Amino acid sequence: MKTKNLLLLIPALSMVSCGSWVRIGDLNAISNRNLDDSKQYVLLNREVEAEADSDHDALEQAVDNITKKYEGEFLRNAKVFVKDNGKKIKVIGDVWGIRNAQVNVSTSANANIQLNIGDSVVFKRKGELIDGQILGFNSNLLIIQYGKGKKIELKYDEVTKTNK
Repeated sequence: MKTKNLLLLIPALSMVSCGSWVRIGDLNAISNRNLDDSKQYVLLNREVEAEADSDHDALEQAVDNITKKYEGEFLRNAKVFVKDNGKKIKVIGDVWGIRNAQVNVSTSANANIQLNIGDSVVFKRKGELIDGQILGFNSNLLIIQYGKGKKIELKYDEVTKTNK
């Protein structure tokens, strides 16, 4: 009975151990490209990871995957792992690179525009700009005549006054 249990336990343990990661090293920095000493690098993402199959240059592939994904140049505080079966590599580390210069511009404009009956306006309908003329208005809508006598009600912010 004991030998039967032992025979069942050995394959189960070997299957469990094949799926685990083994830490093979810690590195202060790792990169696949030359670093420029004249540039100031900043931390982009902390504790990110990437995996790669070990067909060709798995470590290089994993580092490339992680730096491309987070648009960085190199890794610091990197931890390198390999599967027990040796078929995959995993790298975990902090991605450093050059901060992209993104500038958010916000603008606003205020204008005091008076709309009167008979003024020319333009509005968008079905993706086309249409010329029209104001026939009337109330507190929140304008009545616009366009085309060959067609009429439509529009909100004030849906029309633009023109100088026709």
